[in-house]
Amino acid sequence: MRYNVSMDAPYLTAILADDEPAITEGLSSLPVWKELGINVIATASSGKEALQKIVSLRPDFAIMDIMMTGMTGLDVLENLEAASTDTDIIILSGYGNFEYARKALKFQAKAYLLKPVDADELRETLLSLVKKRTDEESGASLTVSRSTLNDLAEGKILDTEAVSRMLTSGKDGLSDGTCFSMIFSFSSPMKEGTLSVLENTTKGIRRLLWNKDQKTIRAIFSISEKTPFEIAEECLRALGEKGLDLPRIAIGNTVGRPGAIASSFSRAAMALSYQLYDEYGRIFTSEMIASTPPEYKPADRDVEPLEEYILNNDKDGIQSYSVSFIKTLLGKTLPPPNYVYSITNWLIREIGNRLKELINTSALLPEAPDITKYRTIPALEEGLTDLFCRIATYIDAVYGKEEARRRLKGENGSDEIIQKMIAYINEHTEEQIRLEDVASLVNLSPSYAAIYFRKKTGTTLREFMLQRKMEDARKKLLEKEASVTDIAYNLGYHDYRSFSRAFKNITGMTPSEFQDRNLQ
Repeated sequence: MRYNVSMDAPYLTAILADDEPAITEGLSSLPVWKELGINVIATASSGKEALQKIVSLRPDFAIMDIMMTGMTGLDVLENLEAASTDTDIIILSGYGNFEYARKALKFQAKAYLLKPVDADELRETLLSLVKKRTDEESGASLTVSRSTLNDLAEGKILDTEAVSRMLTSGKDGLSDGTCFSMIFSFSSPMKEGTLSVLENTTKGIRRLLWNKDQKTIRAIFSISEKTPFEIAEECLRALGEKGLDLPRIAIGNTVGRPGAIASSFSRAAMALSYQLYDEYGRIFTSEMIASTPPEYKPADRDVEPLEEYILNNDKDGIQSYSVSFIKTLLGKTLPPPNYVYSITNWLIREIGNRLKELINTSALLPEAPDITKYRTIPALEEGLTDLFCRIATYIDAVYGKEEARRRLKGENGSDEIIQKMIAYINEHTEEQIRLEDVASLVNLSPSYAAIYFRKKTGTTLREFMLQRKMEDARKKLLEKEASVTDIAYNLGYHDYRSFSRAFKNITGMTPSEFQDRNLQ
């Protein structure tokens, strides 16, 4: 039993075959595939390989060179006559010879195009074949677009009764009754033939399978003699026997009719997140989902010790705090993983707010860090520890412990004159700052401005400006691929040696030594 799913979202399929890699690479980069919703699922570099992939993958289209080595495109067409495939073949040739075209069309090729391929001509040819294919399928069997199926799975369709009627019409439709969802989630793009193996494995069961994207297959199953868990086990076994990547499979709860399947998919997606607690698990069911509310609240945790560990660049303390924090979240009964991610994100944001004066110009802490990429508890603990340790390293390298604390307490209290002078210097570190410019900003003479600044801060204006330039230099030197020469020039130094000497006077090391120490 096989459903024909129309491809208004990218999943009509095609393969490209040519014994010149540059040709297949050029063809695959054309925008026509995305424009027409066609997914190039494979390439072939010989006629034999092209024949094998057309038979095994059953693409909607194959664009194939006529003069490949070993087995020509015409040989492939001749062999396909006995292979009962419905692939539309487009032949490419560098020969403007009618005899080639006549033979190609004799073997049911749909079109014959000369190389180099004209992108507009290819688009028109494919557009005609796509329209014809869609028109033929609409009257021959159940046709449901992938976008419609995804909208149904995600609860975006209000008229679910109409979709239910469509899914249950005909002898190959789903049963008009109890059904459940299943999600197959792969860690990397699926290998060729994955969907076909799942379709063959579940023959005899009323079901619908489709690719949501290159890493996910969604499915709706009518209730049968086999339990959902048995079906999932059979799918894993079949994929393993074929040497294909094994997915994690989530099984949703049963619902009364196909049109109500969105709630089942929602539960399946939630069940899939429970891989956080089972690093080696493959099948996750909706029964795993926690039914009791989590016990932990953010207000229960004191964040100040973590802030101190970071300011002291105490890596062991950071690790201990991170592991303890995650352990506390888990409580006596495992909470929903989304809750764990949410509270962990709260901790990251809280630290970001506390230390924003020190790290707001760095790329260390994005506004919305993607921590869901950590799929297990050990990975989450390690990821959290690594993030805070990188922040600690950055703060220690740029400011040092004493200066960092002074910054957090606020510089020079409420003295507006000093604050204006400091703000100006901070904004113009990449320029040649003159004492006259700073003094003019606060309406003081240069000599008195210098005296006033030293009295209030304990350092001279020139020393402070140099400190700020070198602080800016340290930030830039911590960026990968940073050029010391470019940094020196951007900070107003016209020769590297002057910059290096000034940097060493402040930090005790040369710019290169600083990078070697902190970019390991």
